[in-house]
Amino acid sequence: MDTRKKKVYLVQINVTYSNTIAYLPYAAGCLAAYAWKDGEIKQNFELADILCVRHRVEESLAMIENPSVVGFSCYVWNMEYNLRLAEMIKNRYPDCLVVFGGHNVPDDTSLLEKHTFIDVLMHAEGEEPFALLLKALANDGDFSAIPDISYRKDGEYFTTQKKRIYDVTGYPSPYAERIFDKVLERYPEITFHATLETNRGCPYSCAFCDWCFTEKIRLFPMERVKADIDWISEHKIPYCYCADANFGIEKRDIE
Repeated sequence: MDTRKKKVYLVQINVTYSNTIAYLPYAAGCLAAYAWKDGEIKQNFELADILCVRHRVEESLAMIENPSVVGFSCYVWNMEYNLRLAEMIKNRYPDCLVVFGGHNVPDDTSLLEKHTFIDVLMHAEGEEPFALLLKALANDGDFSAIPDISYRKDGEYFTTQKKRIYDVTGYPSPYAERIFDKVLERYPEITFHATLETNRGCPYSCAFCDWCFTEKIRLFPMERVKADIDWISEHKIPYCYCADANFGIEKRDIE
């Protein structure tokens, strides 16, 4: 461990079905895979851990040591957990930057205004904005040019420009980048399930749905998709959830 590097933790606490079954933290893994392909981020930051198992909040707090950044992936099954853990982290490490993203993050600054222990909100797909956030922290700390975020500065709230449609073609896979190795080694008693994306986006705008941030469908390269399937098979993952909004909408889905 390089003590000169700042520690980054990612938190994607599972929905609880049982004590022996859990999903690999795919969203957090995507952020990590993209960010740590960047040389500047590698030089300045260490991915200290990804927390995904639903321990007691106090136990999760004990797993975090001297963090510079903690990023939370938020949805209905973990939002209250995340809020409690984030508040405890901020109380213990007041200089730590607390970042919230995911579907439970509203498209405005209201969450920042309500919870003073949150510093940054991410409003859309997080790979590129999160990497830009780390690079900004390594330099001048100016977040104003990072798209799709809200943040607090000098008691005021700012929301940056909307981009929303990102080209996922070159995004590295968290499976291929071995992001989940430590999780699998730490919890041999847990049967982990996997998530697979072959594309991202949805052309529809159903009122009941919060699946996608953008109407444009973007395809992951077939080489990546097949490599992910190979990884899932080689690691004997018994269940794989397809995260495409409309699998079958593309001609290549037959293959």
